[in-house]
Amino acid sequence: MWAEFINLFAGYGAIPMGIICLGALLCIIEVFVPGFGFFGITGGIISVGGIIARMVMGASVIQLLYMVVMVVSLVVLSLLVMILLARLGLVKYSPLVERKTSVPENYGKDNKAYLKMLGKTTFADTDFKPSGKFTYNENIYEATTYGEFISKGDKIKIVEVKADTIYVKKI
Repeated sequence: MWAEFINLFAGYGAIPMGIICLGALLCIIEVFVPGFGFFGITGGIISVGGIIARMVMGASVIQLLYMVVMVVSLVVLSLLVMILLARLGLVKYSPLVERKTSVPENYGKDNKAYLKMLGKTTFADTDFKPSGKFTYNENIYEATTYGEFISKGDKIKIVEVKADTIYVKKI
């Protein structure tokens, strides 16, 4: 068994060895320059071509299994390295890296300033159809209703806060 493994590398010709090394190099490039899988897929295809070239040159079934295991291990190892580098922030352009958006950082979390307004009353600065604006403590806020229309100047009550959305109703 070990003799087959040693013969796998000792019996390589320059062409199959070069083809498999090129495929491995492309898989490694995919780790550092993710290109929608282009380098990784091309590297995998070229590696399979190298395995086929080696088989044509007269390799045994055990050697074929060794080569397949090595190529699959290389692809899995490359993927794991890419995930690790992305998590550490060392890969700038990766689908695994979290991107910043224009949505505020606290979006989706209850805003404590809004929660302090619960139950308070004020007046509508604009018509609510069903969204509109109101002033509270000299600050202008945007709010929405549960589908009802409120006219400008009507007295409103702040009844609920969900994430960054204030819900009001007419009094």
